[in-house]
Amino acid sequence: MESQFQPQTDVEIDFGQLMRALRRRLPYLILFVVLVAVAVWMVLGRIAPVYKSETTLLVQSADASLAGATPGGADTTAVDAQAITSQVQIIKSRDLAQAVSQKLDLASKPEFDPKAAHPSLISSLLQKVGLAKPPSTTNVQDQVLGVYFADLSVYAIENSRVIAIDFSSTNPQVAADVANAIADEYLSRQSAAKRDTSADAAQWLSDQIVNLRAKVQNAEAAVEDFRSRNNLFDTGGSTPTTLSQQQLNDLNTQLSQVRAARTSAEAKAAQIQAALQSNGVPSITDVLNSPVIQNLVEQEVALKGQIAQLSATLLPGHPRMRELNAQVVGLDQQIAAEAQKILGSVESEVSLDKAQETQLQQQLASAKQTTATQNDASVQLRALEREAAADRDLLETYLGRYREAVGREQGPNLPADARVISRAAVAASPDFPKKVPLTAAATMAALILAIAFILLRELASGRPMRSFAMAAEPEAPSAPAEAPLVSAEESVRRTTPKEPTLVPEMIDRVEQSLRTIAARVLESGQKRILVTLAEGSDSDGRPLGAVALARSLARKDARVVLIDFRGDGADAASMGEGGDLPGFSDLFGGDASFAQVIFRDHKSRVHFIPAGRHPLDADGIDRDSLETILSALTLTYDYVVLDVSDELVRLVAPGCGVAVVVSEHPPGDPRTAAAFDRVTDMTDSDVLLLMVDPVVQAHAAA
Repeated sequence: MESQFQPQTDVEIDFGQLMRALRRRLPYLILFVVLVAVAVWMVLGRIAPVYKSETTLLVQSADASLAGATPGGADTTAVDAQAITSQVQIIKSRDLAQAVSQKLDLASKPEFDPKAAHPSLISSLLQKVGLAKPPSTTNVQDQVLGVYFADLSVYAIENSRVIAIDFSSTNPQVAADVANAIADEYLSRQSAAKRDTSADAAQWLSDQIVNLRAKVQNAEAAVEDFRSRNNLFDTGGSTPTTLSQQQLNDLNTQLSQVRAARTSAEAKAAQIQAALQSNGVPSITDVLNSPVIQNLVEQEVALKGQIAQLSATLLPGHPRMRELNAQVVGLDQQIAAEAQKILGSVESEVSLDKAQETQLQQQLASAKQTTATQNDASVQLRALEREAAADRDLLETYLGRYREAVGREQGPNLPADARVISRAAVAASPDFPKKVPLTAAATMAALILAIAFILLRELASGRPMRSFAMAAEPEAPSAPAEAPLVSAEESVRRTTPKEPTLVPEMIDRVEQSLRTIAARVLESGQKRILVTLAEGSDSDGRPLGAVALARSLARKDARVVLIDFRGDGADAASMGEGGDLPGFSDLFGGDASFAQVIFRDHKSRVHFIPAGRHPLDADGIDRDSLETILSALTLTYDYVVLDVSDELVRLVAPGCGVAVVVSEHPPGDPRTAAAFDRVTDMTDSDVLLLMVDPVVQAHAAA
């Protein structure tokens, strides 16, 4: 049966008509905008102007400034962000607000007096029904503070230690006075807090000093008592030593001196003894310095001189010569006797030194024992002295801090940890309302709303809507079960062993029809599309309706994947990949991944998955696993086209949103009707008929 075509029409917006409508209403539009601008200007003029004044504070350490910071110099005192935030909260505290309110008597000012203010209509209604209290029965101070906090803004300037205090009021003088009063009260409270802290510190230090003084006195008394009990008296000097240590040092010195004297006397005695044995005069100082020996030596020298003179005239045997020689011998004997006396005195000195050395050694041994005992006591004494010194140092530290705290407490002015860097001035112009910016914004908004209203009204009238003709959609008068009839969109390529025979007139009609069915699929919004064939074919091969539909959807800038469930290799051969490819059966069985089974169509942007190297058995396919794979592909692609055989329709059809039955038979043919009924019974989705004329055996897609 031949298909008959019916023309279709659609509408579009004529923007030229919309612009002409705006031009026609331009005078009214200008008048409306001017009226809105004038009304906004007048309304803003009736609003009481609000003035804002600002005072800025610099948070710093006053102690660092007093210690040597130069006025106007850079303050490098570290103040963290938490400290700045804490100061902001102090400035916003209720106690400070009450002090400022009382100082400036804000309750007497009209904008802060709840009785002087005229209640709004809503407030009056709420008061009448009892949902709000009248101003006379509420706390006046709370009302004043409510207005105060509503007009106050305190914030820290970013990346600085500066705090800004903003206050808004209908009176510019009040705004400046309140901002400055807040800063002054904050600084005054900071100074008072530091003075109170100094007073508390002074009182605490005073109590600690009393206790430390008694403790230091007791510690020092314990040190002296221990020193007296253990005879650890200090001898003074640059290096403090005890008496026992000094005595030990003295004994060591004396012992060294006695030993040196004994050694010297022993040497003298040995030398004198050696000289006497050689019948000579000892040449030591003690012998030579003796007056007796000196006199005897002089006499001997004189006698020897006479002998020398007489020997020239007298012989040795002369009585005179013998007399003189006898006198020389006598003098030698006297010298030896005198030297022997000196030797005896030296030996006596040696004996005395030895006795003194022995005594000193005994005294030294006793002193060593005493010193060893006192050294142990000295260790304990030093421990007591350290404790006493630590208490003394702590007492001195507390005394210094106490004097500093008392000086701060009694000082005339204690600087706060902040200073005013800019005081609030009386504002010359109001902060709100800004008439010009607000009027311009309201006028622009009114203009946009008016234009939108005109355009919507014009669109609602239907005048700017323009109709245009669409391509015809084929339909069959005897379609089974009143199914919508749609023919193929682009040339449907067939798998056939013969060379294709083309009929240009029929190809043009099929291309026009396939554009229509692709549009129907796009309008449906369904992402999973089932394509099946009616049984029986009047020609060799089968029409590749699924391939043609997938390519048509891809030309609409959609991401499309085609899954071949037939397994005859026709889809893969048409798309240029050939046979023996891994496909859906390999993916389903876990033998391949998605990346291994997805291929690209050589003539379009369509991706396709072949049937695979294993046959698909409808009874052996798990529905849950199949749905999992199809859902994953649905999330990745815009459309999933399933080319399904009759055996697998019952598995795939329930999850598809659109079903397309491709038939080479007329709509009234029993085979077409049977295929349509079979798919309709298995799904609730739309079922479309794609009619393919048997004469059109093949056509290469562009």
